[in-house]
Amino acid sequence: MNKWKWVVLTVLPLFITTGCWDKRDPEDREYMITMGVDKKDDGYIISFAPAKTEEKEPKKMVCEGKTLADAIACNDSRNSRKTELGQLKMIVFGKSVLEDKNLMMSLLEELERSQDISKKVTILATEAKAETCIESMMEEDNGTGLFLWDFFKNTAKEVGVTKGLDMDTFLTELSEQKGSSILPRIEPTESGLYLGGGVAVVNMELSTFLNDKEEQGYLFLLGEAEGAVLEAEQDGKRIPLRVVRSDVDYDFKPQKDGKTKCLIRLRVHGDLLGNASKDAFSEEGTKKMENLFSEIIKTEIQNTMKIAQEQDAAELLGLAVRLRRANPDYSGDFWNDVTIVVEPEIKIRDTGRIR
Repeated sequence: MNKWKWVVLTVLPLFITTGCWDKRDPEDREYMITMGVDKKDDGYIISFAPAKTEEKEPKKMVCEGKTLADAIACNDSRNSRKTELGQLKMIVFGKSVLEDKNLMMSLLEELERSQDISKKVTILATEAKAETCIESMMEEDNGTGLFLWDFFKNTAKEVGVTKGLDMDTFLTELSEQKGSSILPRIEPTESGLYLGGGVAVVNMELSTFLNDKEEQGYLFLLGEAEGAVLEAEQDGKRIPLRVVRSDVDYDFKPQKDGKTKCLIRLRVHGDLLGNASKDAFSEEGTKKMENLFSEIIKTEIQNTMKIAQEQDAAELLGLAVRLRRANPDYSGDFWNDVTIVVEPEIKIRDTGRIR
């Protein structure tokens, strides 16, 4: 008994003074802000943008491994600081890893099980290499890797360029939509990073890329198009309208022939920008402009749905999962069994500005 008392008295102070066996001082850790994932022959190429914790500017870190854990262990073996992922803000998937279904599934399983990576980390995808995006990010903000995080936090939702997506939501969508989801898209360009459009994943692998207008149609289907800008022509002039509120309702109605009618009602409010004519704010002129912009919204949505139909991916836009919620017994061919009717209703606000 005396021996065990001695062990307890010896070990207990270690827990009290250190908190845990693995405690390290902050200066002994390398805090990663953004992570890029590309494919190599038998695993992953992982790129990191570290946080700035010293006087000197942080540099991109690259490691390889058959698994994410293996790559991080390799990184730790070559550096004096331990890789710390608790502050990770963003993950970028490169095209190469999205094209490999098995590799992507293994990666997502690791990310889901990880106790170090927050499930609220923002997810992005690129047609280029994720490593190239990491390099561009660090150039944008002098090496801190926080450029995209600040953009999403302060700007993305207000300008309506793409959908913000965290890992928890992404994993939920993949589960509910049978391996399908649309990720926000980022691309490195000569003038810097460009954020806009989407990357479609169907059956857990890359399907196609969406441009800005196609992504905007998707945002309208989600009722999340606030900040989107539409353009119409009137009397030879281009007139922009900024969406300030966007809502959507889905109504699935069984038909006598055994098929289903899907009625998508959109309620959109917007402000006219630019040099609109005074007639645009008369009762008749306003109605005319509202009808014109309603048709533009309808066309964008139909073009986005056409892409999903061409990919034979009813799950991609969340349409099939909405039908299953309305009718749990449904199990058929969505595109043959469902007739989709899109009914946008837009209201233009007169801001009272001098025109």
